[in-house]
Amino acid sequence: MPDVDGLKSAVSRAVDDLRPALERTSLAIHADPELAYQEHHSADRLGALLSSCGAPVQRPYGGLETAFSSEIRGGGGPMVALCAEYDALPGIGHACGHNLMGTAAVGAFLALRAVVPKLGGGVRVIGTPAEERGNGKARLIDSGAFRDVDAAMMFHAGTGDELDPLMLAMVSVEVEYTGRAAHAAARPYLGINALDAMVMSYNNISALRQVIRSDSRMHGIITDGGAAPNIIPAHAAGRFMVRSPDNRYLEQLKVKVQRCFEGAAVATGADLQLRWIDQCDTLTTNEPIVEAFSGNAAALGRAMRRRAQSDSHGSTDMGNVSSLLPSIHPYLAIAPQGTPTHSVEFARYAATPQAQEAMIVGAKALAMTAIDLLTSPDLLRRARRAHAGNA
Repeated sequence: MPDVDGLKSAVSRAVDDLRPALERTSLAIHADPELAYQEHHSADRLGALLSSCGAPVQRPYGGLETAFSSEIRGGGGPMVALCAEYDALPGIGHACGHNLMGTAAVGAFLALRAVVPKLGGGVRVIGTPAEERGNGKARLIDSGAFRDVDAAMMFHAGTGDELDPLMLAMVSVEVEYTGRAAHAAARPYLGINALDAMVMSYNNISALRQVIRSDSRMHGIITDGGAAPNIIPAHAAGRFMVRSPDNRYLEQLKVKVQRCFEGAAVATGADLQLRWIDQCDTLTTNEPIVEAFSGNAAALGRAMRRRAQSDSHGSTDMGNVSSLLPSIHPYLAIAPQGTPTHSVEFARYAATPQAQEAMIVGAKALAMTAIDLLTSPDLLRRARRAHAGNA
């Protein structure tokens, strides 16, 4: 019978030994934010950290240039995946704290390298690009990156220590209307106004909000509204997002939203092109695994809490992973309650000593929970049963 407490102490000490390198890497990624599928320097830095500790790195991975993986195997047994995120947001950098989350996953993996061969099973760190936009994990799922994985974990930066955040199913839609240009004063009747179609569809969606479930969301922007006020716009475009905590209800909303766009095309005579992209499932937190994480976080001095009632909901492609296999995505606080994520303020917090401490706790708790999964067949059985019950 393995000495689980001794193994957890060993990985905790290993993370402490790695702390200077982890903090340097996190701050370097923070100072050099890169958008979805452009995270070349960030992937380089995380790969270099792995290589410097003797871990072989596979990159590209899953057909994605900025994805990577490294794994340890100790023989037969379960495979645990640690998901590393490292993409940033346009204009505001690491305002979601991905510099911390990616580095923590790599730190947890490196801390486990010495103990996994004694336990059997395996651990794989997967560098997952394009969480903010681009649905990187879904593409990695399609490539088979999670095919042999029994459980997947990551932590997310937030404003509270929360075990089971509500993350909504989400899909984006890109819309284009094509009309016909004409002089807006001399002969406007010769034109077909694509902007009118875009504005009409925007208002249709605003009206639709009144008759959908209160837990669902729809929001969007007009990305092209024409070139000059004296020209009937021949082209208009927009991008919208639709969200719901229920994967099935999201599919119903897609039908209603598409009718909003189609109705505007019929009313104006403009041609419609519509493309649904980047669909994420709702996040399903695996209770047995997150309880193990909670116990490990408590041993490290963090009192995890259950989700509070809140109007603050996001979405994540980790939801797609959680539909496939037992997964957790708990939050650790790096900023005070009330600090908006996806803001310049939150980006500043992501480089503070407080944030670095949360990253270290996250790395330790992930590594300790991986030990629980590798040493407790009962935990894995309960995790699989819970996942099957949520399917």
